[in-house]
Amino acid sequence: MAAVNRNGVLLSPQEQRGSTRLMSLFDAPQKKCLRCRESVYHAEKIGPVNGEVFHKQCFKCCFCGQHLTLKNYCTNQVDLNDKEVYCTAHVEKTKATGLDQEAMGIKHQTNVSKLYRRSNTTGQLNMSPHIDAHSLDIQRALSAPKGSEMVNEQIHGSPTGPRIDSSALHIKGAIHAQQLKQRGVTRPSEKHQYPAYVYNKRQEIYKAQQKLEQKLRQEEDALYHTFKTEREQEKNKLSKELDEEWESKLKELTEKFDREYGKKMKKMKEGDQKSMTLQFERNKNELQKNMTLKREKKKKYMTLKLIEREQQQTSELVQKHSHQMLELIAAKQKEAKKELERELAKEVTSQENGDVTDSVVENLILQEALGPLNAVAAPEELPSPKPPAYSKKAMYTDPIVFTELDEYVFGIAEEEQGSWTELIQQLTAPCISDLEKVRAIFRWITVKDLNVMEFEKSTSGDTPLGLLRGIKYGTETYHVLFMRLCSYAGLHCIEIKGKSKSVGYEPGMKFRDDMFHNTWNAVLVDGQWRLVQCNWGARHLVLNKDHESAQQKKSNRRDKIRYQYDEHYFLTDPSEFIQEFMAVDPKWQLLDNPITVSQFEDLPFVRSVFFHFGMQFIDNPKAVLHCNSKGGVEVKIRIPNEDIRRDVVFHYQLRYADRERKNEMDYKGSKLERFVFQSMMHDYVIYSIHVPAVGEYFLEIFANKIDETHKIGDDPNAPMMPFRLKCACKFRVICDSLSNKMHPLPHCAAGEWGPEKARRHFSLEPMNHKAGVVTVADRLELKFRMPRQLHFVTKLRVNGLDDHCLDRFIRQESSGDQVTFSLAFPTPGQYGFDVYARPEEATDNQTLAHACKYLINVDKVASPVELEVPRVESAVALFKEKSGPTSMFDKLNMKALNHKDSKIKVTSSNQAIIEIALPERLQVSHHFIKEPDEDHRDHVSVVREDNGKKAKFFANMLKPGNYLLAIYAKQDTEQTKMSNVYNYSIRYCPDEPELANGSASKKKTKK
Repeated sequence: MAAVNRNGVLLSPQEQRGSTRLMSLFDAPQKKCLRCRESVYHAEKIGPVNGEVFHKQCFKCCFCGQHLTLKNYCTNQVDLNDKEVYCTAHVEKTKATGLDQEAMGIKHQTNVSKLYRRSNTTGQLNMSPHIDAHSLDIQRALSAPKGSEMVNEQIHGSPTGPRIDSSALHIKGAIHAQQLKQRGVTRPSEKHQYPAYVYNKRQEIYKAQQKLEQKLRQEEDALYHTFKTEREQEKNKLSKELDEEWESKLKELTEKFDREYGKKMKKMKEGDQKSMTLQFERNKNELQKNMTLKREKKKKYMTLKLIEREQQQTSELVQKHSHQMLELIAAKQKEAKKELERELAKEVTSQENGDVTDSVVENLILQEALGPLNAVAAPEELPSPKPPAYSKKAMYTDPIVFTELDEYVFGIAEEEQGSWTELIQQLTAPCISDLEKVRAIFRWITVKDLNVMEFEKSTSGDTPLGLLRGIKYGTETYHVLFMRLCSYAGLHCIEIKGKSKSVGYEPGMKFRDDMFHNTWNAVLVDGQWRLVQCNWGARHLVLNKDHESAQQKKSNRRDKIRYQYDEHYFLTDPSEFIQEFMAVDPKWQLLDNPITVSQFEDLPFVRSVFFHFGMQFIDNPKAVLHCNSKGGVEVKIRIPNEDIRRDVVFHYQLRYADRERKNEMDYKGSKLERFVFQSMMHDYVIYSIHVPAVGEYFLEIFANKIDETHKIGDDPNAPMMPFRLKCACKFRVICDSLSNKMHPLPHCAAGEWGPEKARRHFSLEPMNHKAGVVTVADRLELKFRMPRQLHFVTKLRVNGLDDHCLDRFIRQESSGDQVTFSLAFPTPGQYGFDVYARPEEATDNQTLAHACKYLINVDKVASPVELEVPRVESAVALFKEKSGPTSMFDKLNMKALNHKDSKIKVTSSNQAIIEIALPERLQVSHHFIKEPDEDHRDHVSVVREDNGKKAKFFANMLKPGNYLLAIYAKQDTEQTKMSNVYNYSIRYCPDEPELANGSASKKKTKK
């Protein structure tokens, strides 16, 4: 039967399907969640999985509680009746029994066979491989009678029967592993399959650690109690001192008032008495305010001193505890190793034919079995500090190798642990090598957002949050926490003190004894000392200063925070680490040639981005660059890796170094960045700086790598996404003398010069002129090959002229996949050429993106063309001759809509807005000058409104002073140059009262 709506209209098949789907959303749920057994509605359903459905919040690993998705859940492949879901770490695997070549005996015999083949080639060993019945200790079983009675005797323990039971060494581990699995003990990683008896020994060591930790925690609790008592005592002492001071000063003030009041009381009138009383109250309030500020300042100073002392005491205690924990682990591991050595040696040497196994083979077996129980080195056995034998890249080239381990650690970080031993047991469960253990600890610390954790005042040390109370309250630092965790994992770690180029440090600064102290770690990994800086690696702390609800933090923060760590500060090579940190003890710089403090100051100021992209300085610049007599200096940075170089974007900022002008970014109206030329040349980026005046500056260079979202894509209307640039390096630039006046580069779009930007973002290939600067005479042609049809907008710019004045000197021609820009130059000089682009098929409202720019030096022009707008010098002369409207203002039918007086005073803001009515086909331009001759035309923007019948001039003043705004106009159809039509005089004085209609208010003046 056909479906109809409520009005009786027949529904189409598509409408019927939509109606059915819509109704299904409101049907009563037919299934219940496997986990909580509550009804599951459509909007909150996940599944079916194995025929079962779940609530979204219930869809998590039944073992560890980790939330899962349909992309990462696992099901039991061993027991098909198990309907539960698991994470990859806890799902049952068919490999769990270990009865394959990883089983102890078979792997031993495989190794023997390989050893036999290698040894026969060298003539060092003459024996046959033992891959036979002896390898599994079942020779007697194979040679025994096949009757059932013999089998029954063997099963019931007949002394003459063959020994096939769980005591056979080579299968004991596999059988015990299966027993452990049946009791619910699972291994978190496929690559980590220790024999069960080794697992048991590890558990015994963990129990001993837990017992020692309880003892150490009592000592630590006592220390925290001491901190609390001392803080309370210092707080009370400070309050008492300040209260006494307040009472003393208040008494002095009161006595002074009483004396003065007593002297004048007989002669004073009633109004004078009231005036004296009010003055006393004002003095009292001022005293109270000053004492409050003093209290806060002293309290802050006291707290900092206490925290500094508490951190030192905590560090010393943790060092002591770490030493005790390492000694315990070493002793227990040696006990376990000796016990297993005796058992393995007994099994290996007991052969039926009386043969004694070769010592080489025995060592192979011992190495296989005892690897997990290698004893921790005693302190006297530790290697001395020296440069690592191989670099970080020799250990791993890409952190992607740790993806699986990192994901595992993220899950642990979301859980709660009641002890350090429990935490380390979970963190290092899938770890085999020292490298993986250190990685797990580093990522746990850097992913844990300790800055927003909430602590109760009553939080004790035996609770999950209590473990981290020292971090929250400042008594325990990241490097102390890292050292503590390493000791629980059996890793030797020390703290290193020194200087760092941290927040507040600028290139060229001298290190004082009381500034820029820092502490980091050196950890022993595979016999090599490696440097770790956890605090700088946990970059997420910078982002999370807001306060959100616990639920928001859990739901919104994890993915955002997780990848904000900085990989550079994990096992950093000493040659790179020394760029930011210098150990006070020279041997812990881990350099062949340790450096001094002055040498450390001379090193360029760099950040981790510099090393992430493999950057290298050319010509080894120092932190302070000195200009030549023309104010010039260069910085060159090489990027050897072509894949990285292709997608790395650079930018820069030039600013004044002196504090008085640190917020100023202009010089006489021109941006300081216009005195820097940046361009990519071959495999390096060059910065050519020509400062405009004598003084000191900071040049900061930024970089980051872009992805496909920052390039032109398949969707013509998809905008290029913005991206964040990070500081790569910084220099102090000093100019002591200047022989020539430096002019800014043409006012083009900010950033690099040359065609590399067009290639990077638009895949435009330059066919000629591949450098950012071109020197020509008369004309220039720029040719590009396009990957697709693009719409271009171009601008030719020169200092002192409006852009539209040069539009007629540009011609564009497209042919197939090639575009050509032909430029003719009206006069010799320095020009800038901007190219903007977007896909041809994009809509008209799609914004054009900057593609590239060229700096063009024109030596000569055969036939110069007179430009339409006078230069700045001519504009200054106009003001001397005429202010206000000229005769052309009325001839062109122009009218001032505001500011009828040509003299304007601005006080409330730094902007003056001038509105002029004019015919829609009238072209306008301007000059904006700060007296006496600073060109500020870049700080005026012009907006046409009402279909071009009104022009708004937004003039922005950077500093107080007198400004001149000259407005020019001409008919759109005329070929003549523009005429001066109005001249305004603008006085910017933020500290003075504003003029009303050109004169001060008479009423206010009279007042």
